Amino acid sequence: MDRGRKAMPVQNKACMSRHVQRCQERHQQKLRDMKCSIDNKCPRAASHLKTKAKKNALMEERFGQIETENRLLLEKMSHIMRFKGGIDCTNDSLKYSHSLGKDRRKRELQRITKENQKILNRIQNTRPTYNHTRWEEEAKKSDDILQNIS
Repeated sequence: MDRGRKAMPVQNKACMSRHVQRCQERHQQKLRDMKCSIDNKCPRAASHLKTKAKKNALMEERFGQIETENRLLLEKMSHIMRFKGGIDCTNDSLKYSHSLGKDRRKRELQRITKENQKILNRIQNTRPTYNHTRWEEEAKKSDDILQNIS
């Protein structure tokens, strides 16, 4: 006890000491149970930032579009398998049935091919005009001259 309380006149010292003891225990309990008045926890994360609704909506739309395209392709493939059994790549139109310049183009292509073969034969059968051994000798002479100079 502190000096001020000791100097105070009381009726019963035992009762006063119990009273003071209880007050001190109550004070200690209040100090232990006390909560801070300032909220220093991290802020709650915004749920609208975690869900990313727009991105999810765009992805759902894209997946729906892909599903639709896949279904159409599957229907086309099943139609081909049921009725024709193969790929329809023929054009029965009269517009594409014949070509007026087909023979002329074929003859022109054969003529060009023959000319290319002749040119290739001439290139392969000609003798080289450069003598590589003479080049090597001249390079060696040039190197010798450079060595003598320096």
